[in-house]
Amino acid sequence: MAGSRAEKLARLVRVQRQIERMAETQLSNTLRDQAALDASQDALVKAVGSFDPVHAAMSHNYAQRFQRISAQSQQLEGIKSVQERRVLTEKTKADRLTDQAASAAGNEERAASDESLLDLLESSLTRR
Repeated sequence: MAGSRAEKLARLVRVQRQIERMAETQLSNTLRDQAALDASQDALVKAVGSFDPVHAAMSHNYAQRFQRISAQSQQLEGIKSVQERRVLTEKTKADRLTDQAASAAGNEERAASDESLLDLLESSLTRR
């Protein structure tokens, strides 16, 4: 596993970006679930507000269902805030690793050019 520091950091950046994408996917799934719950709540509100006798007979069931959906919605809101923080954290980590990888690559490039200049200088001094 001999590799330069820049290569190792580049690999870590790829892994971190994948973790970031996974966190974003989880957040998007939560947002989709939240949208579905909101649509269900809207449909229940419309049904309760309807003058149709079928809906009037089911009003107690609608109220219970609305309570369950409200509880789920609150849970998803908490999950969403945690996932948003996680996405931000993972993005920050990936950005920092990207900066470190770029810095390491620059340092290795400078070290290689310094080494080649020293070799050139040494070869020119040995010829004399």
